[in-house]
Amino acid sequence: MKTLSITAISVSGKGVKKAVYGIKIRGFVAWILLAAFSATSCGEDDNTSKEAWKSANEQAFQSIAASPEYIELPSLGNNGSIYYKVLNKGDGVKPVYYSSRVQVYYKAWFVAADPALNISTGTVAGQQLFDQGSPLTFAVNSTGLMEGWRQALQYMVEGDKWEIWIPYALCYYQTDYVTGVAIPSFIESTLFPSNSTVACEIEVVGVAGIDEF
Repeated sequence: MKTLSITAISVSGKGVKKAVYGIKIRGFVAWILLAAFSATSCGEDDNTSKEAWKSANEQAFQSIAASPEYIELPSLGNNGSIYYKVLNKGDGVKPVYYSSRVQVYYKAWFVAADPALNISTGTVAGQQLFDQGSPLTFAVNSTGLMEGWRQALQYMVEGDKWEIWIPYALCYYQTDYVTGVAIPSFIESTLFPSNSTVACEIEVVGVAGIDEF
């Protein structure tokens, strides 16, 4: 092991004293390098994981976009498109507006896997189904509602049931989004990792004005 020699000279009333101190540096330097490498490695691993998640979500979404079974619905804000498939055509006549209140049953799920987050393809992000009781009731312009939901609902009528795929630009995009007050309620305790594509089945069972329901 190499030693760094340091010479110290002190002056006192008894004369000059000279001392040579040896400091073992190999282990210390190795520890510093290891710590720096570990910090860099963790950051790189985290970035790699996020990029892999983003890529997997993009690929899943593009496979749906290329499918003739799904219909493109461009966003009103030019932030991309959602894709939907009609599972049941309703006979309602009352349109859904931005200011409307709606009652829906739904199921939402992730379309990619991330073991670190305990998410598998198909992991349910939230649901309120018919056999679970009353439908979810909320205003289309509610704070915290995914833009993709808001977009789809304004093209649906009572009785419609759609499967929709929402890209991250119309979901929660770059932010890990946890909320305790946002509507619909399935996002109250669900972490949506950045760049998540989300698939949903939404069934509209009621449409009303802002002061109804």
